[in-house]
This record gives sequence, structure tokens and C-alpha cells, in this order.
Amino acid sequence: MMQKIGKYFQATTYWPAYWLFRLFVHFRIEGQENLKGLEDEAIIFASNHNRGIDGPFCAVSMPRNKGDFYPKKFFPVRFLAHQRFFNFRYLLIAFYVWINGSIVISRGECKNDEDMKNILAEAIKAIRDREKIWIFPEGEINKGGPLKKGRRGVAFLHRETGAPIVPVALIGTADLYSPLTFLGLKKVRVKIGRPIYSLGEGNYDLSEAAQKVMLEIKKLVT
Repeated sequence: MMQKIGKYFQATTYWPAYWLFRLFVHFRIEGQENLKGLEDEAIIFASNHNRGIDGPFCAVSMPRNKGDFYPKKFFPVRFLAHQRFFNFRYLLIAFYVWINGSIVISRGECKNDEDMKNILAEAIKAIRDREKIWIFPEGEINKGGPLKKGRRGVAFLHRETGAPIVPVALIGTADLYSPLTFLGLKKVRVKIGRPIYSLGEGNYDLSEAAQKVMLEIKKLVT
């Protein structure tokens, strides 16, 4: 159900968002060729998280085959969203997260792999159904500051499903909350890196594996 809602919403907002970004921002997408061959496969996208506006830029950056009205092979991109946004304090955000087909993640104590599996159950199912998901490994917005330490979830999803991780860098979105944006003076780049097919062998350390992912994101950011 949420997968279909998200796909319809992203498909109908693709061109309005694309041209809005083109109109007000010097917007550039790099590295779409790194997704070639993954059109029909599950993908774990992992990126830094500068601002709440990151999501639309991520979706618009997906490659579109010639003749397609929108990125059919990549929509919906199902973002992992924290449960705290689903309350009356964040009513508009909650609606956007819902209609975007996001996967809600509850905050829970992860003492072991079983705890993490329960928290990420819906995301794991989506990946096994060959959906594309997007996770922000830092677990919070960094407002364009130094990248924070990656959390274990991204590595756990990879270990559980075997799906490749595609690192992505969002550059410039932290500066968009400014009047200068409406004058077309801001630049945004979305850089898509090469897929990561392995973070280790066997029951590897998730914290160390998560930092490997963050390192690849850092390379793209810089």
C-alpha cells in the first residue's frame, strides 16, 4: 500500500520539483552512470543529511530512461524516517513522510541483532522485495557540518539482505534556507558513488562497517 502511494506521489511531483530546483538553484547531478545495471535490483542508498529538504533532491536525482516520464525503475525511493515525526508537533512533516511512502523507524534499544532486526523489519522486507530505500546513516541532520559517526543500521541492512549500498553526497542543501536561494545564487550537487557490494566477511563488526560507508560518503562530499 505505502509503496504504491509513494510511487504515485514521487511520479507526480518529479517534474514540478525538478524544474523548481532548476529555476532557483544551480542544480547538478553526478554519477548516475554508477546505477547502471541496478535498475531492477534492491539498493540501499546512504547519504549525509543536511536539511529536511534533502529528500526531494534525492528523488529527483534518480536516473530516467529515455522515453520514461519519470524514473520508473527507481521510484519509489523509500526513505527511512524516524517515528518522532509522526505526532501533532510535526503535522505537515508527518503528512509528507507518509505520502512519500517512507518507512517509519521506531527508536528502540539495540542490545543485540534481534533488537535491530525488529526495528528495521519493514526496511528489510522492502529490500528483499527489491525496493530502493534511502537511509541517512548519521541518524540526524548535520546542517552542512562535519559528517557524524555512522550508525550501525546501514551495515545491518546490508548484512541481512546482501543488497549493495550506494553512497551519495548532498552538497549545498544546507545553505538553501536563505533569501539568496530565490535569486538563483545557490548551488546544489548530488554526487552518486559506486556501489559497495561488501563490507566484510561473516558476522563482521557493524560499527566498523558503518564507518566504511561514511568514509565513502566523505570522499564524495570532499
